[in-house]
Amino acid sequence: MTGSLLKLRAKDAEDVQIISAVLQDSIVPVCDMLYRPEAKNFVMVAQRLCRENDATEHPERICCAANFSNIASVQTHGIDLHHHDRMLDLLMMVNEGDSLTMLFAGDAKIRLDLAADWSMILEDFGEPWPTACNPCHEGQAGIKL
Repeated sequence: MTGSLLKLRAKDAEDVQIISAVLQDSIVPVCDMLYRPEAKNFVMVAQRLCRENDATEHPERICCAANFSNIASVQTHGIDLHHHDRMLDLLMMVNEGDSLTMLFAGDAKIRLDLAADWSMILEDFGEPWPTACNPCHEGQAGIKL
């Protein structure tokens, strides 16, 4: 492994902006998302790009667990949860007061309704692997995390 495992916590909109940047262009398999209403917990595993390693010539991905606590409810748009083999491309996360919305390519969305004391923990696990895909968005050339 070229770097250390990432672990971040979010408790407000500013924290979500940072985590959104870290997770941009992550691949999220539908089968790796779970909402447990009785525990008020939403968990997903994303395959994120390791941009912090400055691996522009040999990009890598790593598995990353996102654990959201104190979630009142979850709504989806454009996602069939029965298609377990579908891969979602995460574009960004937006925190708007009492909700956090994950926006995916193809107009797919997941909206988490947040309780007052919500939190999120993002934590890498496993070993990174090489990927041929290294998305670059307009206006981002040369930007490093």
